[in-house]
Amino acid sequence: MISPAVRGRRAERATSVLLRLRGFRVLARNLRIRGAGEIDVLARSGSTLVLVEVKARRRGEPAEAVGPERQRSLRRCAEVLLAEPANAWTDGVRFDVVAVTGVRFRHLRDAF
Repeated sequence: MISPAVRGRRAERATSVLLRLRGFRVLARNLRIRGAGEIDVLARSGSTLVLVEVKARRRGEPAEAVGPERQRSLRRCAEVLLAEPANAWTDGVRFDVVAVTGVRFRHLRDAF
């Protein structure tokens, strides 16, 4: 049996590939932002900054695990990123969730 940590890392790696195939530019994985939290995958879609939360489960609905506290953490991360001069040309920010169950990936754009 695969541990949840290994399952999560594999799902994040596969999500990065999936996003690239869909035209996203993946900027970072597992990006830690001091005092704000961690972003599983940071990407760009055009001029939009996309923070992607990846949730993997053997069964059930993974997206349900992205609760209010996790959403607040991702919003804090976005605030820090948008304050950086390098992101001044960003048109906006979007929060996506990729739910992985077994080999099935469901990409929820603008999830919250």
